[in-house]
Amino acid sequence: MILTVTIIALLLAGALFAVGFAVIDRGDDMSRRLAELDPFPAESARNDKIVHSLVDAKQQVLLSGRFAEAGWYKTTVVGFTLTRLGIAVALGASAALVAALMHAPLLMLACGTLISAIVGFIAPSFYLDNAVKSRKAQIARRIPDLLDMVSTTVEAGTALNGALAVAVTRMQGPLSEEFRMTLSDIRVGMPRVDALTALSRRVQQIDLSSVVTALVQTERLGGNIAHVLDELAEESRNRRMARAEEAAAKLPVKMVVPMALFMLPALFVMIFGPVAAEMLNR
Repeated sequence: MILTVTIIALLLAGALFAVGFAVIDRGDDMSRRLAELDPFPAESARNDKIVHSLVDAKQQVLLSGRFAEAGWYKTTVVGFTLTRLGIAVALGASAALVAALMHAPLLMLACGTLISAIVGFIAPSFYLDNAVKSRKAQIARRIPDLLDMVSTTVEAGTALNGALAVAVTRMQGPLSEEFRMTLSDIRVGMPRVDALTALSRRVQQIDLSSVVTALVQTERLGGNIAHVLDELAEESRNRRMARAEEAAAKLPVKMVVPMALFMLPALFVMIFGPVAAEMLNR
């Protein structure tokens, strides 16, 4: 018993160390720029072995893209992988400790430990997916407002870069952050078309990609940028309304299960309760 608790305590300590190392192993804005140029950043030999044993090169590139979609620009593949390992070990050790203290059978202890470790290893991926989905939804909601502001500023005589800078300073949220990065790229010498293309590739949001495509075509072929921005804002609003109508149409189907679980038992009690009470009184 003492040996089991000691082993579990060591596993918990190792898990905390791994999570702490993952939290400390953060990048900066320069690391983000270098990562965009080189999808295989140089890591230390020790960390590289840990990552490659769990995540191959293709999955590392996909993970880096998911980090960008979620806005986790300071998160590295090494840090994320070590976090997953740390959580898996911590949950597995905790489950083993609880089972040992309850004097559970060995089979139950092993199954509980294994299931908890698997859940701990998979949970960060679900959290990342939810972060990506939430961020894209926030970006989609703010695109019409940004386009209206940029269009009004352009019509007032300001250049597109200046109009974007004004809109960025007046707004908050992930969309503002992404355009702030794009303007930073333009200031350091990147062509505006390339900066906008990098924005679309980084965010991977369908409405924003449509906006970037239209802006790039207007940049290359020429045209009234204010008129294009107005049309893009109207199109984005129509898409947002269509998504809202689609979500509203799905609500009756989603409410079937809650209604069956919570309303039917109450109806059964109301219908058959008096009958059962009368039979019991007899």
